Amino acid sequence: MAGASRLMESIRHRDTTQPFDRLVRFNWPGQFVVTFAGMLISFLVAGFWYPYWRIADMDFQVVYNALLLNAHLPQEYFDHPGYLPILLLSYWLRALHGIHVISVDSFSALPPLSNLAAFNKVWMQLTQAGRVLSLIIAMAFVAAFSYLLRMLVRDWRVAGLGGFLLAFSGGLEMQMRTMRTELLAAGLFITALLMLMVAAKRGERPWRPAVIGLASMLITLGMESKVQIFFLICALPILLLPFGPDASSHSVPPGFWRTPRRAWPALALSAAAAALATYLARDILFFGFSNSPDAQPAWTALGMGARTYWAILAIWIGLGMTAYWVMWRVAVPETLAAMFAALAGCMIGLLVLFVRYEPSNVIAVFHPLETMLVWATASEPRLASGSSWFDPERVQFLLQAIGGVIARRTFFLLPSPRPTIFLEWFVIAAAVVAIRRRQWRLVAQVAVLMLTDWAVDTLGMGRHLELGYFIFTDPLVIIAAALLIANLTDLQRHRWTYPIGIALIAAHVILSQVEPVKNDFRTKKVDVVCEQQSRLQRLALPFCPPRPALPQ
Repeated sequence: MAGASRLMESIRHRDTTQPFDRLVRFNWPGQFVVTFAGMLISFLVAGFWYPYWRIADMDFQVVYNALLLNAHLPQEYFDHPGYLPILLLSYWLRALHGIHVISVDSFSALPPLSNLAAFNKVWMQLTQAGRVLSLIIAMAFVAAFSYLLRMLVRDWRVAGLGGFLLAFSGGLEMQMRTMRTELLAAGLFITALLMLMVAAKRGERPWRPAVIGLASMLITLGMESKVQIFFLICALPILLLPFGPDASSHSVPPGFWRTPRRAWPALALSAAAAALATYLARDILFFGFSNSPDAQPAWTALGMGARTYWAILAIWIGLGMTAYWVMWRVAVPETLAAMFAALAGCMIGLLVLFVRYEPSNVIAVFHPLETMLVWATASEPRLASGSSWFDPERVQFLLQAIGGVIARRTFFLLPSPRPTIFLEWFVIAAAVVAIRRRQWRLVAQVAVLMLTDWAVDTLGMGRHLELGYFIFTDPLVIIAAALLIANLTDLQRHRWTYPIGIALIAAHVILSQVEPVKNDFRTKKVDVVCEQQSRLQRLALPFCPPRPALPQ
């Protein structure tokens, strides 16, 4: 009751005379209460009670492999590679079993398949437990996004609204009620990206290289969840270059990194941390880079090996950091310390693979392009034609992918349950206003975010830009919109602000529920689980057709 009274008090004290203030009806804590309550209600209405077989890809696989880990059996699922979500779920199931919330937490404790009723009951418990973990991860993602966005734009109203739009974006709304690996990967990467943007805008600080190291570790952990964030990693130098120190940071006198007696010992410490972390991760590095794609018959030839494209990426990121040093006049010791910290963070992230070491996870993480091309060619056989990226079939696919991305942006030519499309329309219109006012730094920041959004979506067309992939780029659109709203302050007072804002909020709430509600009425049943049967080495489901015998 006390919390509800404080929430009502915040409503009464909000200034509703300005159009934008009328959109943000609650104070900062109230925004979280409303957002999380909406997520929880949506989760309970459609998602939590789905039968365990309703969304078997990936629910069934993630639960199955978590049970294997808890039974001290090897992981069997390495597609991309899904390692970190499976590992977290295994710990989560053990914790719930320890407090008697669920009755089974390992594969060895499953009821016999002859007792189908008990088997279904246990599996339903396990799947619901996994869905609750997904909801917790989604809420943590929204909370981190909101807090970091507030630090970036320095306006809690904009940040609160941005967090709400993320919570009710099409990708996150569906993923918070399933166990797909994109949720954790996107959450880790976007959190790291915002940390880097905030550190860039704050200017020179003693702790800035440490932030870069932490962000590097989070991004590496994201790769261990879903290798598709490789493309976002490639975009990092472009994404961060326009985000230099803001005007307020110039009032801070230069100190730590421009004082040799402080800067050089800190640089030496950063270099030592990078050397130690690299030494500890040496076995993973040797194994990951020593495995040739030729040893994997399912992989399509790329024309270059993993060692080549990872070296190119490392040089690219190094050039990006060098360009940032020149453009924003960063102290040389700080730049070098940041490079060493980024390396240390990456190596520390790789060490997590040792928690439950499986060589196939290492191979997937170190060969992301080959791994993704396997799935892309299964969806688009044209991508497997020829040995050159400029093969006519591949060029044709690229042109059609670009056309498909453009058609999706119109919404009317190709509708989808993705409400951030309408937010993109606002971003484009507001960016035109910024161009006319010659706010070139703001224009550059918005441009790199939107170009990355469209480029990554174009690459995602290799898998027909599935709903699960929206979560990688929707946050970029929301960050771009937040930057425009926070900097073009007169738009907050425009007479169209309130109706357009209400329309965007309504579109997010309504469209984001289309897929979850649709799944409530799906008629396809347990045969969805049977489609996963071929991947289960230790479990033959009694209600599925028998697997064909392996050739002798």
